[in-house]
Amino acid sequence: MSQPLVPLVQMDGAPAPVPEPVKNWARGHDVQFYDSEQYLGTAVATFLVEGVRAGQPLVIIATEAHTRLFRARMEGAGIRPDDLVEGRDIVWLDAHETLEAFMEGDLPSRELFDLTVGAVFEKVMANGRGYVVTRAYGEMVDVLWRAGKIEGAIALEQLWNAIAQRYSFALLCAYCMGNFLKEAHGTDFARICAAHDHVTPTEAYSTLGDGDRLAEIARLQQRSRALEAEVEYRREVEAALLD
Repeated sequence: MSQPLVPLVQMDGAPAPVPEPVKNWARGHDVQFYDSEQYLGTAVATFLVEGVRAGQPLVIIATEAHTRLFRARMEGAGIRPDDLVEGRDIVWLDAHETLEAFMEGDLPSRELFDLTVGAVFEKVMANGRGYVVTRAYGEMVDVLWRAGKIEGAIALEQLWNAIAQRYSFALLCAYCMGNFLKEAHGTDFARICAAHDHVTPTEAYSTLGDGDRLAEIARLQQRSRALEAEVEYRREVEAALLD
């Protein structure tokens, strides 16, 4: 399991104190849920900057808008992405273009995924970095979810877990929590969480103190049970009407 992220850039984009570099970031597959774009920028920039300071190569697969956001936040933390060697220290890939390279309909092709994404890690290893844990960020799963391709997103998470057996990387995925507002999303949300080694909640929870977190958990439990009771009541009413 990876270590908790320590913000390296503040919410307004201003530089924040940089902690000592993480010497041995563990391999793993983590997920970050978020509410705001600004918080996403902070979380991902923290993850990437820590990788640079630890001497780890970076692989970033993001949309064009998020790529600009991450680059700006990295510069705010004192890291100039343009000073990193492209293909050796850092690899930028467009999320939509990369998806097009391995998707077959609504589902990803394992063979094509290996030939595209897998090849990126092969290249990093070939550059003499095979003994180092690569730090990777990807949001292709979020792109698929937003497009309504839920099974495709979950299948892609499983493909990431499969190639993690062959390549040494710490992967951070991200999903906008606003995409999980429907009652029907509950089961698939649980499947996404189960596909990861560590789940980080949105900023609404992450910024709370310990006491407030316990209170929030209690409130969420109450809302969950109330919703379950309401769903069961609706089923009973529907069954009675059918009878």
